Amino acid sequence: MIIDLNLIKDYNEKLSQSPLNKLVMNAVGRVDLNELAVNRDLIKSMDFSFSDELDVAPEATAQQKVGVCWIFAAMNLLRYFTQKKLNVKTFEFSGPYLMFWDKFEKANYFLEKMVEFRDRDYDDRDLRHFLGQPLPDGGDWYMFVNLVKKYGMVPASVMQHSSFSKDSTMHNNVISSKLRQYAAEIRKMAQAGASLETIEQERKIYIEELYKIMVLSFGTPPERFDWSYRNEDKAFFREKDLTPHQFFEKYVDLDVDDYICLWSSPMADTPYDKLYTVAHTRKMVGGEKHLALNLHFDQFKQYALQKLKNHEPVLFSCDVGKDSLRKEGLLLKGIYNYDLLFQTHFGLDKPERLEMGETSMTHCMLIVGVDLDHDGQPIKWKVENSWGAEVGKKGYFIMSNEWFEDNVYQLIIPKKYLGEAELALLNQEPTVLPLWHPMF
Repeated sequence: MIIDLNLIKDYNEKLSQSPLNKLVMNAVGRVDLNELAVNRDLIKSMDFSFSDELDVAPEATAQQKVGVCWIFAAMNLLRYFTQKKLNVKTFEFSGPYLMFWDKFEKANYFLEKMVEFRDRDYDDRDLRHFLGQPLPDGGDWYMFVNLVKKYGMVPASVMQHSSFSKDSTMHNNVISSKLRQYAAEIRKMAQAGASLETIEQERKIYIEELYKIMVLSFGTPPERFDWSYRNEDKAFFREKDLTPHQFFEKYVDLDVDDYICLWSSPMADTPYDKLYTVAHTRKMVGGEKHLALNLHFDQFKQYALQKLKNHEPVLFSCDVGKDSLRKEGLLLKGIYNYDLLFQTHFGLDKPERLEMGETSMTHCMLIVGVDLDHDGQPIKWKVENSWGAEVGKKGYFIMSNEWFEDNVYQLIIPKKYLGEAELALLNQEPTVLPLWHPMF
């Protein structure tokens, strides 16, 4: 269809006949769109009280301007158990410590793929994907597990924030530029007939240079450290010469390998009761690959309830930008009425939204409470975010049950919660999905 200028004239005449259109145009031109579309009656119906909630830290952590919610949500899961072990009201792990090793491992993984892809055409989709974003902030539970098993963890005071860990944009750009330079050199060596052994020798030089850049940006990650704290009984404790692994084993002591990723994906290419993995997602050479068991949503949600009732937080992934009011800390289906504002209907069902690119998993958080009705059905959920204490209620959010059903796609659950039938499904050979699949 070619746009006809006479059609444009007709459109404008129709629009001008409605005073409402003039009113909306004036308002939209001067006021934030979401402020105009917000459903204030829905906001007033939500109170920050829950029938069942965990004893969590008084304030949420802050991931700063870095897309590492997956690290912070996982650390928040672990800190819940560490706080109980320490008998303290609040505690925080060092995000910069794990971010350092994550960036370093991702850089090495990128080089691994460049060696693997050295003979592929420039328009190869896998190659273009890596070159397009050599050092992404994003990650998943299995990347977190790989990091803590290899490098341990440290308290926040032991490795504090640098400019990189507060805002990764410029640093990522600089390191990505260096990685693309290395990729070009690897391809030139391959085209000149260099052996794999020769390429790998050059790669060792690249890795050393990258480590220098990381240390100059983050600081040197500690090999050993001293640490002290005072608990709720006013007792004082001091630790001397701890390694990050010793700290993890003594103060976390959680079997991270026992946790499994559950999806609830309604897409046609991800049938339920199947095990899935995603190509090229280890992000650590030698690390564990991503695995996910896809379940029907009702079953999926019951695992979240069951874990909360057992006084354990629930790590989940969702599309946080949908129907989200950040300042007030509200995740409510229908919170914005664009239908009313623009006098048209917006609507795709859940599979269509995934397939059409309308939604994807964009953020990880922690469920730490639920409000159940008289029949034991969820009305709303309490969520621990990692956007600092200035949003929501000291960083905690309300998530309506309808929002949960529409926008939550992944849970991280210990295998002990799975029944025999679900455990048996984990023995399947996983279906491999492409790196650009909507569920990753």
